[in-house]
Amino acid sequence: MEGIPHGYSLGANWLVRSTHRLSQIPEQLMLWPWYRTIAIDRPIFIIGPFRSGTTILEKIISEHPSVAYFWYLTNVYYKAPVVGFWTTRLLQRLGIIDGDSIPALHNPRIPITLLDPYECEWVWSQSTRNLWDENCTNITAGADFSDPRFERYLFGMIRRHILTNGASRFLNKNPVNCLRMSYLCKLFPDARFITIVRDPIDTIVSHYRTAEHMQRILYSDAKVKRAFQEKIRTDVLLIRIKTRNYARTLELDREHPLLGWANQWIDMQTAVMESIDNEPDLAGQVLQLRYEELVSQPASVLKRMWEFAGLTGEDTETITRTYSNQMSSPPPVELNADESAFLPRVQEIVAPLASQLGYV
Repeated sequence: MEGIPHGYSLGANWLVRSTHRLSQIPEQLMLWPWYRTIAIDRPIFIIGPFRSGTTILEKIISEHPSVAYFWYLTNVYYKAPVVGFWTTRLLQRLGIIDGDSIPALHNPRIPITLLDPYECEWVWSQSTRNLWDENCTNITAGADFSDPRFERYLFGMIRRHILTNGASRFLNKNPVNCLRMSYLCKLFPDARFITIVRDPIDTIVSHYRTAEHMQRILYSDAKVKRAFQEKIRTDVLLIRIKTRNYARTLELDREHPLLGWANQWIDMQTAVMESIDNEPDLAGQVLQLRYEELVSQPASVLKRMWEFAGLTGEDTETITRTYSNQMSSPPPVELNADESAFLPRVQEIVAPLASQLGYV
């Protein structure tokens, strides 16, 4: 299927799902002596609204050999990721699935495989405040939020990925974490947060078009749609995120999806700004980037990013040279008639916050 890593759909297979369920406790018991003492040192969280440039930052940082991350397959093996990792490697070696990279469905300019980094929002389904809880209408988690059972699970997941990757640091990119910065800062007091913002109109139109394309691919068949929604969950980009004004997002969405995405963008970007402003301990742990500067001045922006993250040396210089030569702005956004008709409304919705961010 277009844009889906080879082998990912095996997550819907009953045998794979059964193997996952049966291997959860054995994996934890067998690996506990090795991962329990692993320090989660200055984890790096890339945060920004959907389509703002988070994925390219994730791709760049993930190429550093000291960095571990959740994989695409973690979304399937969300309780036994090490079993998933070695099962995948075995299936690749046997030729049952191939390890070739393909253009990502949500970003065709970035090649992906099953073992490439992924946000894995499904990990957060184990929390008492998550997107899939029908009784929850706002998943924002501040410093006052507590979920000890989930926190033990999250720490264990991160440590097992660090162990399996042979790394010393952990990276996670997840736009939904716009709503959890304060909570993550409480859990990881030495974390490094890299936030990125992009022109809001470009961001919203890109989100709308990407979601429409993904919907055509993932939801074209009722059986496939059910598999992605209920078993292998790669459709977070299509879900209206439960922000503080979630009801308003749904109301605007019924008028036109562009308006719903615009309202969601405001809520997610506002949550980031409020977390930085309201949490004294957080402000010094945040590097704020602009997408336009990243693609126009990659070398200088990446140099600041590496220094802030505490990743230095020859590896960072090599990665910077590679991406400085590859980085380019996407083509200018040309609106179709439908998009043009709703552009004034979108501009009206985002204008106050866009102006605050320096976008006119």
